[in-house]
Amino acid sequence: MLACLLLVAATVLALTAVTSPGAAGKARYSSYIVLVPGDVGRNVVSLQRFLHVHPTSGYYGPRTRAAVVRWQAAHHRHRTGLVGKLLWHAVQGAGRAPAPSRSGERSGGLDWAALARCESGGNPRAVNPAGYYGLYQFSPGTWRSVGGRGLPTQASSGEQTHRAIVLYARTGAGSWPSCGHHLFD
Repeated sequence: MLACLLLVAATVLALTAVTSPGAAGKARYSSYIVLVPGDVGRNVVSLQRFLHVHPTSGYYGPRTRAAVVRWQAAHHRHRTGLVGKLLWHAVQGAGRAPAPSRSGERSGGLDWAALARCESGGNPRAVNPAGYYGLYQFSPGTWRSVGGRGLPTQASSGEQTHRAIVLYARTGAGSWPSCGHHLFD
């Protein structure tokens, strides 16, 4: 009888160790990792809302992992399915777009003029042969995704900056992999 109870207890402990999320599961990942499959809670809900995962259950399951992998692919990151600090900072910044300043150059402490100088030499009519346009070198698809119409080169500098701020609120500085760090100059 005692042997049966010990066997059941050992089995329950083994299954709990394998399936439970949290600190034990994250111990095998670096401090860079914020969320992993199996996690539950408000942070997962925030992630699901940011990535448009429905339903927002608060459980980091296969749908959430697939959405994370899509985000990583779109941002030229390793497709691990684990939420690192770059994605997490984008999630935390979602819905908190800094208001544009009157000059359109600095917004919420970010240096939009420095980003524009790096991306396009500060030319609102700049066209890259690879298909990127305007001050912040938007692709036509990205421009439309942030509410732009036509091409960025047809919009005012202020409109281009406004759309860049919307994009930054969604994805952070990673939208400009080579020049995004200039936002913090």
